[in-house]
Amino acid sequence: MSYDPALHHRRSIRLKRHDYAGGGVYFVTLCAHRELVAATGGKPFMGALRALVEERLRITAEKCPQISWSEWAIMPDHFHALVRMQEGPLRLGDAIGGFKAAVSREWNRAANGSMNGATQASPVRRGEACLAASLAPIAPRMWHRNYYEMIVRSAEAERRIAEYIRMNPWRCVQELGGGLRGIGNPALWNGEKLGVLCSRAVRATSMSPIQLPEADVYFGGWHSPKEQEMLEWLLKAGRRVIACPAWGIEDSAFAPGVRNALEENRMLILEMRDVSGNLAAAEARNRFVLEHADALFTPHVARGGMLDRLLKERSKANPL
Repeated sequence: MSYDPALHHRRSIRLKRHDYAGGGVYFVTLCAHRELVAATGGKPFMGALRALVEERLRITAEKCPQISWSEWAIMPDHFHALVRMQEGPLRLGDAIGGFKAAVSREWNRAANGSMNGATQASPVRRGEACLAASLAPIAPRMWHRNYYEMIVRSAEAERRIAEYIRMNPWRCVQELGGGLRGIGNPALWNGEKLGVLCSRAVRATSMSPIQLPEADVYFGGWHSPKEQEMLEWLLKAGRRVIACPAWGIEDSAFAPGVRNALEENRMLILEMRDVSGNLAAAEARNRFVLEHADALFTPHVARGGMLDRLLKERSKANPL
C-alpha cells in the first residue's frame, strides 16, 4: 500500500513550541523492538551488543560536542540517559536519531558478516566497534520508532533522575537459571571465586578480616558474625563480592555498603530458593558455596558443627 497521509499520519510526541536546539537537559529513553528482544532471548543489550552501544555513546559525544551524556544506563531491553544539549544547530532529535541509526548500522553489519561466514563485522572507520559473528544471523529491527524524553527543568530534578538511572541496573532482577534470581553484576560469577565460610561460634573480633587471602571474587552467605565482619571490610576495601543472603534480594540491596558496591558493578546478590533464614536454609546456602567456589577459606570451623560436617562430607566425596 502506498503512503496515504490520511491513513498513515504519525503524531509527533515532541512538545510543541519547545526549542530542542536551544540547549537544556533531557531524560531520554529508547526501547528495543520486540523482534530484537525475541531474537536475543529477552536480553538484547548484553554482551557484544552492549559494548557496541557503549562505543557509540563515546563516538557520538566526540562527533557532536553540542551533546554530552550526563548519566546513562543500558538495561536488558531499553536504554536510559540524561542528555545535556548546548545551544546550537543540532536538535535533540538529530542527536538521538543519529545515535540510534549508528548502533543499528553496526548491528546489521555484524549480522550480515555472520551470514556470509565472516569472522567479524565488515571493516569500519577508526573508533567504531566491531562485533563478533556470533550474533543473530538475521538482524531484526533494533529500536522502536521514536524515543521518549522528559525536559529536566531544575537541578533537583536532574539529581533525582541521575540517581534513578544509576540505581536502575542493579534493581533489575535477573533470572540466572537453575531457579536462581539475582541483582548486580552477573559477570562476577565467571571470576575465580574464593568461598568464605566461618562457623557462627567464633566472635567477630577474634581475627582481623585483613587476614583474608587475595582473591578475584569473594563468595559466601555472609551471615555468621565473623562473616559479616569480613563482608563489611571487603565492601569498604572496594573488593568484588558475591552474596547469598538468607532473605530476598530486594531487601539485601539496602544493607550498609551494599548499595555503593552494586552501583560500582562489584557485587552480585543471589536469591536462594529457600529464603526462610532457618538452619535448613543456612545448610543449603553453605552447600551452594562449597559446590561452586573455586577455592575455600574457612578461618574457624566449630568441631561437630554444621560447617564441620559439610566439610567432612565434601572431603569424603572428593578425596585427594
